[in-house]
Amino acid sequence: MTTRTVSAIAHAKVILLGEHAVVYGYPALAVPVTAMTLTATVDIFQPDGGRSILSTDRYHGPLNQAPKEYDGLAFLASLMSPSPIKLSYHSSIPQGRGLGSSAASAWATVQALNQAKNLGWPVEQLVQAGNRAEDIVHGNASGVDLAAVRSNRLVVYRRTKGFTAVDNHLGAWLVIADTGQPGSTKKAVASVHHQIETSEPKKADMDRLGALATEGIDAWRRKDIARLGALFNQAQDILAEFGLSTLKIDRLIRLAHRAGAQGVKLSGSGLGGVIIALAENQEQAKSVSHALGAVASGVWIQEM
Repeated sequence: MTTRTVSAIAHAKVILLGEHAVVYGYPALAVPVTAMTLTATVDIFQPDGGRSILSTDRYHGPLNQAPKEYDGLAFLASLMSPSPIKLSYHSSIPQGRGLGSSAASAWATVQALNQAKNLGWPVEQLVQAGNRAEDIVHGNASGVDLAAVRSNRLVVYRRTKGFTAVDNHLGAWLVIADTGQPGSTKKAVASVHHQIETSEPKKADMDRLGALATEGIDAWRRKDIARLGALFNQAQDILAEFGLSTLKIDRLIRLAHRAGAQGVKLSGSGLGGVIIALAENQEQAKSVSHALGAVASGVWIQEM
């Protein structure tokens, strides 16, 4: 019998600049995407007994028999609830697109469990648990995803300095379009690393990619939408030179440019995933969204 039900919500995130370069010490800029959300629901059973249940759009059954992709959630359940529970998830965040789906799952889960079990954990402890779950899923997560899915501001992450949040809003709009193709972070990171290790020009390209991210922080603070758009375009040229673009990504980028976007690029690891297009106002964002809608698997508009 269910005696208590608690739900918590987390949103998606998207990387504006600095993907791949962040691995080499440069900043990564990520923004929350509240247009896409995930809800985690915890049902507490009483009396104790039985086994915990997991319910998602891809699996429903005993938590201890769930596929490996849910190991992070199983860890959180065992850490925060020794007694049986049911974990249910409803999400509008596509998986495997670099939008922070697993981080949103972790953050919503720790919040819901903290409240449902009356644990009283402080935010710092919840973040630590969420990052441990992310490590289980991704191997050695940077933490940028978890920071962005729980933030309402631009998040800047550097491996040597951690996270900082930029308080001001940009005053622009972002259009996010799904290629319908999952990205391959492991393959993309390995490919980029090999190129940098074997080519001095590619190493210089990575330095430039990192410099663009640093410039992006300044452009955001100055609310210089045109400059940020130009940085998007320059970053995309470099990412494409690393072989991270695809025919679908290229097609969506061309459509966004024709519709008047200020700047367009892939976001995340590449080889699939999503593209992002910067628009200076809502009307322009709607125009870009309409142009992308006929080709993309999904399109979202986010005010920044």
